[in-house]
Amino acid sequence: MTVMERGIRCGGRPVTAIVLAGGRGRRMKADKVRLPVPGGTLLERVVGQLAPHFDEVLISVSPGQALDLEGLGGPKLRLVRDEAPDLGPLGGVLAGLKAAANNTAAVVACDIPDIDVRFLRTLAAAAANAEIAVPVTPGGDFEPLFAAYTKAVIPEIEKLLDAGERSLIPLFGRCRTAAVPLGNAGWLRNLNTRRDYEDYLRSLRSRRKVPWFRPGRSGPSPGGS
Repeated sequence: MTVMERGIRCGGRPVTAIVLAGGRGRRMKADKVRLPVPGGTLLERVVGQLAPHFDEVLISVSPGQALDLEGLGGPKLRLVRDEAPDLGPLGGVLAGLKAAANNTAAVVACDIPDIDVRFLRTLAAAAANAEIAVPVTPGGDFEPLFAAYTKAVIPEIEKLLDAGERSLIPLFGRCRTAAVPLGNAGWLRNLNTRRDYEDYLRSLRSRRKVPWFRPGRSGPSPGGS
């Protein structure tokens, strides 16, 4: 882990980072957290960007999901598991918020490879006067997997799960939500499919950061689990 830099705070208090690493990778046809990217795995890339700015980083996984944190290291890093299988993002956020030492958490999906720390600071600041701070695109779409949530939303998440809901979107209408304009954020991308992954690697190569890394050379096979 890197040395702690200026920590992200909400109302002057520390913020926990929750990395959503559960799920079966159906569309990717591979385990996303283990996808190779320059410098390590996708999970290592995400955690490496977050860890210098948080005093606690939680990795949220599904029940029974095997995940070795060796190599990520550091006392600030902990594994938390959903209370039951197939709870979707709601279950991951719930488990993370319940385990978090801090009242506010920055939630980031493990398949978002590039983190804008300044925007995370903006979200955390907005959450000081709300229960959720979520980015909204110019087209009016929310980005629920790169957002700030407070422990105040736990009862509403539990109600939604009891009703069979698995998406975070309905939560925003039930809680005090600050919609933070995202603007033209070309950095924010989700690697949901094999094509997304290969396009991302090509974009890195085009920026000449990693000219040696070619999609498919050491990546998972399309039939991986």
